[in-house]
Amino acid sequence: INNVSYGFNNNIASAYSEADVFFSKNLALKAGLRLEYSELFKELTLSPRVSLAYKTSTKSQVSVAYGNFYQNPNNNILKFEQDLNAQETRHYILNYQLNKNGKIFRAEAFYKDYQNLIKYDTEYADFTSNYNNLGSGYATGIDLFWRDNKSIKNLDYWISYSFLDSERDYENYPVQAVPSFVNTHNLSVVTKYWIETWKSQLGLSYGFASGRTYTNPNETGFLNQKTKSYNNLSFNWAYLISQQKILYFSVNNVLGLKNINGYQYADLPDSNGIYASNALRPAADQFFFLGFFWTISEKGTDNQLDNL
Repeated sequence: INNVSYGFNNNIASAYSEADVFFSKNLALKAGLRLEYSELFKELTLSPRVSLAYKTSTKSQVSVAYGNFYQNPNNNILKFEQDLNAQETRHYILNYQLNKNGKIFRAEAFYKDYQNLIKYDTEYADFTSNYNNLGSGYATGIDLFWRDNKSIKNLDYWISYSFLDSERDYENYPVQAVPSFVNTHNLSVVTKYWIETWKSQLGLSYGFASGRTYTNPNETGFLNQKTKSYNNLSFNWAYLISQQKILYFSVNNVLGLKNINGYQYADLPDSNGIYASNALRPAADQFFFLGFFWTISEKGTDNQLDNL
């Protein structure tokens, strides 16, 4: 029996340079260049990155950015095949942010182009697989964020939302498809309210995520269905015993919703030709936590209330 060694050596040499250019007090440019050589791939990559920011007012700015990034294939791939190239991504970003009178607003639109992604022709990557760099994909979307701790006395709240449209043709995908880790819509709402007479901070948070793709072998197609959406309403209560001592209670998923992360199917069909399935769910639908926080500092006034 011949012993097979799945190892590799990859020495990488790199250099990076960055410069800041101020055209005026309102307009600035940051440019960078990364040069990298991989001994394993015998490949030299050049990655330019640049961002341009303009202050639209004393409290706001808009910026655009471009970046080119390279990433080596995963070690679990390289241990079987080294005749590959680095994977490449190009980022295009447009950003606006405002910070004024206790209010913060951020909006960002982006597009990412993926090239030279690793593909293989077996169910799992192993020594029998044939590998290449013919994979590709994209991701485009928007991120929105709003926070306000001034409009209503003792109330701090923030809302974040993201939209993501992404498809990839990589790994063992037979066609370009929406990966199973992608949520098209994500929403998060967090509120904190301080009640002086109770010496307490009450918090309520809500999280939503649209369903993820999965492959149902009882239907035709690849990644042909989606899970139901994820919903989570949680509550917490922080009681200020003294300036540096806090008694904290929280409950995750107050409504006890039965969220599903995905499905696992049998390898073989039953006598009726149906693949049996099991829902992949969290270990517990609800989680309760009771804790005590004691902050020790020189001033004797610091605590963890802002972090709870």
